[in-house]
Amino acid sequence: MAGPAAAAPVAGVCVARAALLAGAASLMTPAGQRASQSLGEAMGDGGSQAVDNIRNLFSTRTETNAPAVPIAQDGTRSEERRCDGPHRGRLQVQGFRKPPDPIEIELSWPAFRPCHFFLKPKGLTALSADLLARTRLISYQSAGYRGPAFAKMSRHIKTAPPGGFGAGQMEGWGIDPDAGHAVKNTRAGHKAPRVDIEVFSLRAFGVR
Repeated sequence: MAGPAAAAPVAGVCVARAALLAGAASLMTPAGQRASQSLGEAMGDGGSQAVDNIRNLFSTRTETNAPAVPIAQDGTRSEERRCDGPHRGRLQVQGFRKPPDPIEIELSWPAFRPCHFFLKPKGLTALSADLLARTRLISYQSAGYRGPAFAKMSRHIKTAPPGGFGAGQMEGWGIDPDAGHAVKNTRAGHKAPRVDIEVFSLRAFGVR
């Protein structure tokens, strides 16, 4: 014969069954059906919001915790620029003519890189912000007189092939003493006021 302790669970089950039956009966009424529909919609809305929250969570984690795109290291992948230096060359402003030069001008900007060659923008910046500026420090008249040669060199760098000028590139423009415009150094003469480029090894002033 079961004691009081065994009778308690049986009584609990009976109570729970009675509650479920009462709840089911209430759902059959119009008010119960409306309540059920509202609860379902609320759960649906809440589920949708929960999904959005999860998506946002993953999105946030992706944005905040994803590793940064690694900086290209020399020779790490075939599509990256490989270290192929050293690259050696120079841009120069040279020559003497009186007037306008107060002294003989001998300025140089070394285009040396141990690994990757200088690209076009660097060459153009070196020409204008370095060599032209330094020539002006010597004499504004000297810089102005060499203006056509600076312009020729600027166009020359802009039209360099994608891979840059190769070793052995020697080009320059000097100022013709009679006409005053820029001509090739071979015509202008060795001592003419001029702007030159020389590439001693590998490349300079390409785009890749």
